[in-house]
Amino acid sequence: MEPPHEMISRRMAMTQISSFSVLEGVGRKLKGRDLSKVRNAILTRTGFLESP
Repeated sequence: MEPPHEMISRRMAMTQISSFSVLEGVGRKLKGRDLSKVRNAILTRTGFLESP
């Protein structure tokens, strides 16, 4: 199983997108609590974080 940060790094290298700290969502930017929820959902689905 590949760690999430390496998975994203590989995809960004393929699409030539530079790294950014604030991710853009639909009509707004993901910051703070929203970004944490997305991160936790990804880590839970990839098996790096156990569901509560």
